[in-house]
Amino acid sequence: MPPRFPILWLTVLMFTVVAAATWDVLVGGFFFAIVLPAVLLGQWCIRWLFRRFRSPVWLRRMVMLLPAFILAFCLFQSTNSFGGRQTAAITVALAGHTPKGIRELHVQEDAWTDYVVFAYFRCDSASLRAILEQPPFTRSQYQPGAFSFAQTPFPDLRSHPDIQGVIAFGRTDLEKAKGGCTVYTDSTFSFAYITYGVD
Repeated sequence: MPPRFPILWLTVLMFTVVAAATWDVLVGGFFFAIVLPAVLLGQWCIRWLFRRFRSPVWLRRMVMLLPAFILAFCLFQSTNSFGGRQTAAITVALAGHTPKGIRELHVQEDAWTDYVVFAYFRCDSASLRAILEQPPFTRSQYQPGAFSFAQTPFPDLRSHPDIQGVIAFGRTDLEKAKGGCTVYTDSTFSFAYITYGVD
C-alpha cells in the first residue's frame, strides 16, 4: 500500500538533505524552522485548492512537489552544497574562489578584533590546483617538513593526510601590514589548510 502522504515525506526528506549539506547549524535551522514550514503550508494550500476543483491526483501532486524541489535545489546550490557560512569563509580566504567537492570541512573563525580564519578540508584536487596556481596566489618559499597539525586548531582530525612534502601558497594581493593568507597543501593537492587574517 503506498504511503498516504508521499508529498509530505518527500518534501521533508529533500529539506533534511539540504539542511544537512550546509554543515551550518544556523543555516540548517533556518531551513527547518522557517523555509520548510512555509513550503508545507504552501503545499497544503495547493492541495486544498486542487481538491476543491477536483483536479487529477497526479496533477495536484506534481504542482505540490515541483516548486518544493526547485526551491530545495536552489538552496542547495546557494549554500555551495557543503559548508554554508563556513564555505563562505573559505571563499573569502581564497580570493573569491571555492574549490569543488569540499568534504571533511573544519573551520574556525574569529572576528573579535581582526577577522581570522583557520580552515582544513579535502576537495577536488584539480579544482584546488587551478585556484592556487593562478594570481593572486604564488608558491611560497616554505621549508618542507616544518608543518604539523599539532600547531593548528585541528590537532585531533580523525585522518591526517600525509604531510610529507607539504608546500605552501600565499596571496600577493594582501598588504603584509594589514593581513595575509597562506594555504598549505601537498604535491597532489589532496588537502588544504588555510590561515587567513585581515585587520
